[in-house]
Amino acid sequence: MREIDMFNSMASGSDLGRFQAASGARPGSPAGLLPRCAATAIDLVIAVAVILVPLVGLDRILTAAGVADGEAGVIWRTTAALWVTAFFLLYSPLSVSRRGATPGKRALRLEVVHFETGERIGYGSAVARHLTNLVVTGIPVLCVANVSSMNLSKDLRGMHDKASGSAVIHRR
Repeated sequence: MREIDMFNSMASGSDLGRFQAASGARPGSPAGLLPRCAATAIDLVIAVAVILVPLVGLDRILTAAGVADGEAGVIWRTTAALWVTAFFLLYSPLSVSRRGATPGKRALRLEVVHFETGERIGYGSAVARHLTNLVVTGIPVLCVANVSSMNLSKDLRGMHDKASGSAVIHRR
């Protein structure tokens, strides 16, 4: 009889107690690793499209215009370097400083805020956060440390959040 009661309480969800609160998406609560990774995946798809489509188009234009291979290569590499740099300095930092989130975070109802005040972070902090995130993600040992930092701290902040004084929360 006791086992049946245990299963009934599990089915009703009453046994989850603190786990529901910890994993719930309450407005203003810290965003966990899974929604943040999903938002990053959405942003990566957007980044690939925004970066590659114009560069493939430029390649087609240079080929159609009959530009010599050596000259076309220099034009393409220079344009690619400028385009990628502009994207990295504008997409995430502008989205975060102006709207509070990248399109991926907005799709999952997440927001980047100043850790102390809860307000949006400025462009400078958003650039620092983004560049720190790129470095941390690009170095495997730092990437593992970042994921551990997010999972083991109660505020679920990564190294890039701590460096820029930000936090990712569920939108209010």
